[in-house]
Amino acid sequence: MINKINGVSNVQNLSKVSFKSKEPISKPEEQNSNSVLAGMEALAIYNAPLLKNPEKLDVEPLTPMLIMQGDSDNLEGEKIYTSEGKLHSVVQEDENTKTVLRPDKENEGMFSSIVTIDKKTGKIIKEQENLIRDGKYDEIYINEYSPETGKVIADTCYIEGKLNSASKTIHKPNQDFVVVRRNYEDNEYSVSKYSKNKDNSIRVIFDRNKQLKAARESKNVDLKASGIDVDFYNGGMISVHRYEEITVPNNFGVEKLNDKDLVPAETYKLDFDAKGLDGEKTYYSNGAIETNSFERNGEKIKAYFEPDGKLAKLELSDKKFVSFDEDVLEIKENLDNGKVKITTLCDDGSKSVRVENEKEYKEANFAKSGKPSSYREGTIDENGEDNKNLSLYFNKTGMLEAAYNF
Repeated sequence: MINKINGVSNVQNLSKVSFKSKEPISKPEEQNSNSVLAGMEALAIYNAPLLKNPEKLDVEPLTPMLIMQGDSDNLEGEKIYTSEGKLHSVVQEDENTKTVLRPDKENEGMFSSIVTIDKKTGKIIKEQENLIRDGKYDEIYINEYSPETGKVIADTCYIEGKLNSASKTIHKPNQDFVVVRRNYEDNEYSVSKYSKNKDNSIRVIFDRNKQLKAARESKNVDLKASGIDVDFYNGGMISVHRYEEITVPNNFGVEKLNDKDLVPAETYKLDFDAKGLDGEKTYYSNGAIETNSFERNGEKIKAYFEPDGKLAKLELSDKKFVSFDEDVLEIKENLDNGKVKITTLCDDGSKSVRVENEKEYKEANFAKSGKPSSYREGTIDENGEDNKNLSLYFNKTGMLEAAYNF
């Protein structure tokens, strides 16, 4: 059971928990008609084309690539093996793209990652992640990206073999963006318009027959959020609620973030040629360097490379691993008492820290400003799955905004 700790009623349980006051418009004399009508007018103008042309709500789902056990031997493309003879990846190429399929570590003959790269720009244009359970593709997530900007333009999700949701994203020149989504589980369509930083949004929801069902408009400024919720039936408005939420600043939960384990690791600067240094080297079946073990300034280092020559990971002598990705740097450290600390540093300046052992974990996320955005802690079951016990969410100023225990 999930208990949201976010209101006066639970203050006695968790000390200074923030609360939000939400006041619906229940009486005509209490309504600020100008505000409500202005908001509804904006919603109506924005969605007029959709109401006249509901076919624009249709979203074409992305089709997954599924390789079943026993079929991998017949895959076309170059099969690349590690120096130990294990299949590392299968590379399929045509004139414009290169697709890399990575096998699942625990399910031989099945693939957990499929990435397609545009040869001209070098950017990822399609990415498929498969969660495999009991020898089946249990969850499948597909993202399609613009080859020019790298931004998501479509996504699709499958759960237990069934289509769960699909969306397309239209990016505007002013950096606003619109998401058209089909939710197959709830039989709903929705169109959402977001500002660049997602502080302001408009969302319109349609039922399975593409009839207008609800509209939501929200704005967030500092510690104040406001919005309008409108519900419809048979094309007619049946209720309108205008609300304002004022978050009362508080410091509850800050002691969680004072944990010295949750201080992000410093970024790692690569100031040497890990491939060119003399050392003990192993090779992939395609002749590319797989690993290079060498000593530098008295430190033993082992470098791991992808078959295309890119540096993937460094293993340092102080129980530290540094992994490199296109826009993410991950630093993994082995702490005392069997703990592992993982710091993720993103190009946009955001950071996250996770500390775990075999039984429990805690993690904190930080915005570009350095202020905390969320905290979670919980246990890890025998299958390696996280079970949350507590979640804290902070606003832009670093004050606790909402808390949940499970």
